[in-house]
Amino acid sequence: MKTERSLKQIFDKWKDRVEQLIKEHPLQIISWEATRRCNLNCVHCGSPAEDVVLSDELSTEEVIFAFEQVAIDFDMNQFRHINITGGEPFVRKDLLDILKQISKYSFYRNIDIQTNGIFIADNPEILRELKKYGVTGLGISIDGLESTHDVFRRRRGSFAKAFKAARLSVENGYVVTVSTVAHARNIHEIPQLFELIRKEIKPRVFRVMTIDPIGRAKFDSEYMLSPVQLRQLINFLKEEYRESCLTYADSKSTMVELGCCGWTGTELEGTFRPFIFHCIAGINNLGILYDGKLAACSNISRAFIEGDLRKERIKDVWESRYQRYRNFEWKKIADCANCDQWDYCHGGPMHKRLPDGRMLNCIYKILEEEKSQIPLAKPEA
Repeated sequence: MKTERSLKQIFDKWKDRVEQLIKEHPLQIISWEATRRCNLNCVHCGSPAEDVVLSDELSTEEVIFAFEQVAIDFDMNQFRHINITGGEPFVRKDLLDILKQISKYSFYRNIDIQTNGIFIADNPEILRELKKYGVTGLGISIDGLESTHDVFRRRRGSFAKAFKAARLSVENGYVVTVSTVAHARNIHEIPQLFELIRKEIKPRVFRVMTIDPIGRAKFDSEYMLSPVQLRQLINFLKEEYRESCLTYADSKSTMVELGCCGWTGTELEGTFRPFIFHCIAGINNLGILYDGKLAACSNISRAFIEGDLRKERIKDVWESRYQRYRNFEWKKIADCANCDQWDYCHGGPMHKRLPDGRMLNCIYKILEEEKSQIPLAKPEA
């Protein structure tokens, strides 16, 4: 069992690594929002199509040029991967053409695509094509048991297609992450959903993200987790994370983790996901939005856009701006001003930060206010 002293040493070492990363800000990840178009109309979407001008979408040539520009201008020795998001990336009819061109660079041959799974389920042959062009990982969303998922995604049959897509992706050798957005109407299903996914899909990761009041979700408070429900979720993930750590060396096992909902405090970090959280937006993660705007993540408010690749060189923007992603004092207001966790979280994830600097909902504060230890029961065998 780790002692208080050993925990402090772990966190101090982690802080040193974070500070070095901030200082050097090497470009290691590109998050490309391929499109805002989608074949679903989900309740919670953080990047909805109705908020933007869809005709502003980058052309095939503009996307390829952007990735070629990065390849020329940056030191790519530390580059890790491309994460393709949407909207739904597969509604772009030129997606394979783009992947074919950019995968000519060896450092672009580690690509993840986040998808609702519908296109893959209907066109399973795409899995053979994607492998040719550097796609190694697929993130597929399953947000509850069948009826709950279909209501949340506003399309009957979407659960079956997501489930099929995830299973086929695993069978075809992809590193698959099944992502679930935890909300007030599916929280009771998550243990049963996890068992189903673990046994029948066998993804490498089962990732749970908490619903946030952004995008469409800000208009429907009924889906927001209560403090008690959040504590239940954390307790469930802690228990499953302990078990998954024992078997993760087995390639057929599934690791559980909480996504980037924020810092949870030194008592909890490292107990329910295989990393200690710090938002990497604008530090080593570059965001290219659907219309060429340069940001750090597609879910971050567009008030925090740093440039436009149609007008500026990406390298110039990366080096001369992004200071609000690397210098955090402007966020030290309201509840963050006197928080005892500030030196670790630096204000938490940027997608929860409002343009005036305030935070939408701090998961650490919520958990501190809700100290009851109410376990989320596992389903009976």
